[in-house]
Amino acid sequence: MYKRIAIGALTAAVGGSMLLSTGTATGSTARALNVKISSVSPNPVVVKDGGETEVTIEVRTTEATKVELRLRPDVRTYRAADAVTAKVVHEGDLWRYTARFDDSDYEGRWEAIADAFDKNGKKLTDTVNFSVEIEESEAVTKLDRFYASPSSVKRKSKITVSGRLRALEDGRWDGLENEDVEIEFRARGTSAWKYVTSVDTGWNGTFKTKVRAKKSGDYRAVFEGDKEYADSTSRSSRVHVWR
Repeated sequence: MYKRIAIGALTAAVGGSMLLSTGTATGSTARALNVKISSVSPNPVVVKDGGETEVTIEVRTTEATKVELRLRPDVRTYRAADAVTAKVVHEGDLWRYTARFDDSDYEGRWEAIADAFDKNGKKLTDTVNFSVEIEESEAVTKLDRFYASPSSVKRKSKITVSGRLRALEDGRWDGLENEDVEIEFRARGTSAWKYVTSVDTGWNGTFKTKVRAKKSGDYRAVFEGDKEYADSTSRSSRVHVWR
């Protein structure tokens, strides 16, 4: 069963780290004391917004009767946080630790510090770095106020397509500036949408461009999204083309 351990606020790199400790190992040999953190997996540790990620740290030793593992941000100070630990498995010279990171943990460079002790109290230390990345959820977007005008034109005349791209952030819809919006067209009687052109959004997320109308059909705007913003598609706007 997992046990939650409060880390607390760190005021120096040496304080407030997460401590994972095992009991005394059985048996000993004439080999010298040695310790090595052989792996941190996954690395980087990617935590999705609102979720958590389990990390496995493997420590290999010789002649160790006890191993202590500390996990802490590789900075002098950082905000208070909580961490969740799991059981420690000790198999011969292998000490396997698991820990859970969530989106409240420090994002950036971390240290894993393993202290190994022999039966006489001698200590050796090994340190490795790993990173934690918080992957924020994409903000919902919408393309509204989309129009193609005029709605009826002579063949090969230019029409204006316009609209606005907005995102829901902090409980309100705000316009997205400097984002790429594609304009697509579907000829009347067909189902396939085809790329026509692209346009960048301006202040307050608005966009406007001109295209040449060759056939009757529907126009729409498409935002493909990115790491911060989800994709969205506008309603269609029909244009009749006559000769």
